[in-house]
Amino acid sequence: MDVFLALLAIVLAFLLYAAWQLLRQPRPRPARRAVDAAIGKPSSSGEERRPLHWITAGQLRELLAGSDDLLLIDLRPDPGDLPPALPPGRTMRVPTHQLEDVLRSLPGDRSAVFYGASGLCIFMIQTSPCMRGSAPLYVLRPDLFHVEAA
Repeated sequence: MDVFLALLAIVLAFLLYAAWQLLRQPRPRPARRAVDAAIGKPSSSGEERRPLHWITAGQLRELLAGSDDLLLIDLRPDPGDLPPALPPGRTMRVPTHQLEDVLRSLPGDRSAVFYGASGLCIFMIQTSPCMRGSAPLYVLRPDLFHVEAA
């Protein structure tokens, strides 16, 4: 019986020591890094994430007038006629399930405008590990688009 109590005391002492060691070590905070990445703060590795801006149709027209290489990405689930502000030859239709592939191939020095982005698409854009670069990205506001286009 004394051997059993001694063995139990050794196991208990080992478990307490292991718990004490785990509590002493600083824990990484991955949730904070994910929030910082989603809002465009630099990651711990020093790489910048692209800024994401919401724009109106008027601001889109200004961007189109000032840039020949601006990518226009239509993310609407139900493709119909393009709104008048979006030139058909410069707009690329992308289904939601292919968005990550497009983000991966998007050059870091080239801007893009997303039209018809759902909440899920915006989350995918903000949290994508492929969003390193310097060129800003834009999301066209659908609610203001119809007001300005009228």
